[in-house]
Amino acid sequence: MRILIIGAGEVGTYIAERLIREGHDIVVLDRDPGAIARINELDVYGVVGDGTDPRVLRENGIDHTDLLLAVSQLDSVNLSVCAFAGRLGATQSVARLSEAILSEPDVKLTKEAFGIDFIINPDEEAAREIAGILEGRQVTDSVEFDKGRVRLVGIRVDQESALANKSLAELRAAYDQVDVLVVAIIREGVTIIPRGNHRIVPGDRVYMLGARDALATFVSADAEKGRSKRQPRFLIVGGGQVGERVASRVETMDAEVRLLETDRDRSEELAASLSKTTVLHGDGTNLSALRECGAAETDGFVAVSGDEETNVMSALLARHLGARQVVALVKRTDYIPILKEIGLDAAVNPRLTAAGAILRFVRRGHILQVTTFKDIDAEVLELATSERAKIVGKPLRDVKFPRDAILGGFSRDDVFGIPNGDTVLQPHDRAIVFAQPSAIPKVESMFS
Repeated sequence: MRILIIGAGEVGTYIAERLIREGHDIVVLDRDPGAIARINELDVYGVVGDGTDPRVLRENGIDHTDLLLAVSQLDSVNLSVCAFAGRLGATQSVARLSEAILSEPDVKLTKEAFGIDFIINPDEEAAREIAGILEGRQVTDSVEFDKGRVRLVGIRVDQESALANKSLAELRAAYDQVDVLVVAIIREGVTIIPRGNHRIVPGDRVYMLGARDALATFVSADAEKGRSKRQPRFLIVGGGQVGERVASRVETMDAEVRLLETDRDRSEELAASLSKTTVLHGDGTNLSALRECGAAETDGFVAVSGDEETNVMSALLARHLGARQVVALVKRTDYIPILKEIGLDAAVNPRLTAAGAILRFVRRGHILQVTTFKDIDAEVLELATSERAKIVGKPLRDVKFPRDAILGGFSRDDVFGIPNGDTVLQPHDRAIVFAQPSAIPKVESMFS
């Protein structure tokens, strides 16, 4: 696939780096020579130029481009590029839009007016990820598959966790009625594709795959130890677009939600727009203010102001006060692994979250979705089995599956299942595979 990326910022660079590994023909266009120099260091072809100039688009092959990704930091640029791209011959276009488009009719109107096939809003994607993390205590990551029916969650294991000091075989015996599978263990920064004799220890981060209901049952059982079966309490610091969207989502969890915002006028706007959230005016980096807001008793604390240093400080103060789960919104991707080591349960980066959503849109043949993680040396692939796929029509015990990968689950007729040695995949099944980079080409060949 030939892909033209407009914007060599963090989102564009991350996407280009991932897609070039899959063998796509990538061209990145940006007006900043320094940004293009960094792109070229990745062995990606970068060009200094203005993506809103039709002449520049023609010179860079817009007429035979399969997919245009407009991911610059300016919405006006992204909209203009997409408008030109459709008329100049690009097959599909994706636009990153940071300004809120609140209603579905407005989204539809924008797509039609500018010829856009897919719109991605970083704030919306970040809010979606944060809300998923808040569904269970110690959850660090949350990814949806099969239209939300299947989830992959990362869970930090502590001494009180139901996972602690158990082998995978023991877990399967204890939860034999629950279709959930451990697909990876992260230990001291090393990714382990586990087998039955692997034992989970406190300090590990475990990735589990399962149907939403089954996984929610497991995660909730782990979370109840700290909640005494009462209504969960969430405290959000920061009333910007992300904070408002997170509040709207967690309001549906039958939870007690509070939001702390520094600007009084914005606080009044939020109080009028949020139906079940108590909006408070105050400073999220003030220990007394956090204590008065009930940070010590919160099940989920979220810091999502526009300043990442404020978010980190606020989250660490909440942890000090006793918040059970703390999440911070950060802009620098290199902070993410460090923050998870110094006390935060999860750190969410809107740009990476947006990039992940765009990558899921970029489909190639039987690959329906690719999910990547900044601090894990592995990817999750959702694949459709073709009629000629090598893995179809025989028991999995007779399939030589790569050792650095694990087939975590499959969906057939909207029903999710955990595979075993007797499982026989059929054409048009949707399989979910957790794989390290060395195994990905082998996995792709088995499903093609």
